Amino acid sequence: MKKVQGVAAAVLAAGMLLASPVWAAENPASVVQATDGGDGVRVVAPQGITEAQKPALTEAQQQVLEKVYQAVPELKELSVQHVNNEGDKTWSVMLSDRAPGTERGIQSANAYLTFETATGELTSYNFRNPAWASEKVPSPALAREKAAAFARQILGDKIKDYAPGDDLGSSGAGAQDDKGNKITWVSTNVSYYRLVNGIPLLNSGFRVGVDVFGHITSFHREKDEGIDLTRFPDPSRAVTREEAEKTFAGMLEMKLQYSERQHLYAPGFEPEKGETRPALVYVPTSMATIDALTGKPLAEFMPSFPRPQRLTLQGEGRQLTARTPEEAGKLLADAFGIDMTGMQFQGASDVQSFNDREIKQKNYTWSTIPPKGTEGKPDDDYRQMRFVHLTTIAGTGQVISYNYQDESGRGQEGSVSREAAQDTAVKFLQKYLQTGPAELEMRVHQDAEERIPAWVDQSKLKDQERPRPVISFTFNQVHQGVPVMDRACSVQVDALTGKIVGFYYGISGSPVPLPDNRNVVPAETAKAEFLKQHPLKLFYIWPEYYGQKAPSPWLVYIPDPGSSWGGYIDAFTGQTVKPENK
Repeated sequence: MKKVQGVAAAVLAAGMLLASPVWAAENPASVVQATDGGDGVRVVAPQGITEAQKPALTEAQQQVLEKVYQAVPELKELSVQHVNNEGDKTWSVMLSDRAPGTERGIQSANAYLTFETATGELTSYNFRNPAWASEKVPSPALAREKAAAFARQILGDKIKDYAPGDDLGSSGAGAQDDKGNKITWVSTNVSYYRLVNGIPLLNSGFRVGVDVFGHITSFHREKDEGIDLTRFPDPSRAVTREEAEKTFAGMLEMKLQYSERQHLYAPGFEPEKGETRPALVYVPTSMATIDALTGKPLAEFMPSFPRPQRLTLQGEGRQLTARTPEEAGKLLADAFGIDMTGMQFQGASDVQSFNDREIKQKNYTWSTIPPKGTEGKPDDDYRQMRFVHLTTIAGTGQVISYNYQDESGRGQEGSVSREAAQDTAVKFLQKYLQTGPAELEMRVHQDAEERIPAWVDQSKLKDQERPRPVISFTFNQVHQGVPVMDRACSVQVDALTGKIVGFYYGISGSPVPLPDNRNVVPAETAKAEFLKQHPLKLFYIWPEYYGQKAPSPWLVYIPDPGSSWGGYIDAFTGQTVKPENK
């Protein structure tokens, strides 16, 4: 599913706070699970192919695969496990070092590649090789060098139409078998943007994943079909960067926030035990996207930063706990009112905490089974599917997150008011806060339906492209009037039923002593530092929402996504602190 790709994400990626790697829990021996930004999509790993199926490539497919073999010679050691032809659009292939019909568990090397049928161009590639496992990432120089070499081999002469961005990201994956053996991979992602009139088009390009050894672990390219170059604004008509920066600075707001565990090292460069320290930092809470033709802010791309509301709740100190699948299933029914009828337990997996990798967590998953259609095959009607995920701290069974996904309500209009949803969320959270008064900062987030761009013709959207209406609330503990970002909870309320369909409890353990915030630099000092570290740059953006494009692309000024990557502004010095990466 392709959602709108706006400027907000790129702006926020400019690196105000240290980025953390994205960890995807995998279990190749049974089920691979992943998420696509919160939609709860489950991806089931292809099972062993029987000898009778004898998957084979056509001559044309073999030729385009050979081109990738030249760029990644290790792929030649794998054999074809599965070929999937999706009509005249794309085809994909799974490669592995295991014999068809057999399993090697997490020790097997697997690669998944997708190509355009008409052109033979590679659109996606992912290689998980146990011999390449590492929790370290390459230096930025090595990542850029290897990504550039791969891109030249894959794109050939078309590489001239792209330019590398300054932004780098980290991603990771982990595999675990039923005996507790684990493998972890971490990569740095190098982004390339399509050039139009010599200016990067933000939502058109590709990214290349490189591991610490210099291996190419992934590749993903956005399709750029239908780009009419005549519709792009002429950059010679743009206002000056100085004029845009004046408008941008006038709308920029900097606010204080605490971090109990601010990382001292960039992802992948941590010592054996990652070092952290408490910090008081300045972060932007409102940033404008400047229309380069008018020099004025574009309301279309203004990111949503809900204004906070202060609450004082009396915590009751209750706990949600589940140490077994049976206890977890009963808790879902009793505490959250989930009808578990027809829900089948899909298994439990061990995962690691994003914030503290020493904390072991256990994830439980249930889903309904697709009903059989008229020919005895599973019915692909997604509207009959339901999914539940519950995560606990492995040692104590304390529930730290829960998510319920009911596909039947997509595209419907919510009937529960925000006031009623807030009352439900606050009363629920109050039960599980630590005993005693708690000062919190609450934000109410827009329903997904409200974030559908105005230029989208909603009558053309399919039900599965319209979200089920949910009202979300986040709560942060407050210290000396300043929110503590890593002591947070969230509650999601279904706007159709009024039930709680999501819960995250991030307030656990003893609080870390935090610095006094009376002697900080003024917000204007932090603003000047942010502007210095994040200069505005010209970009094109042509948003798309489930196949519908905006009427025309925009030429905009936004902070360079790669500037001051991974840094934060220290509230006591007003200077940017960059993480160690060596």
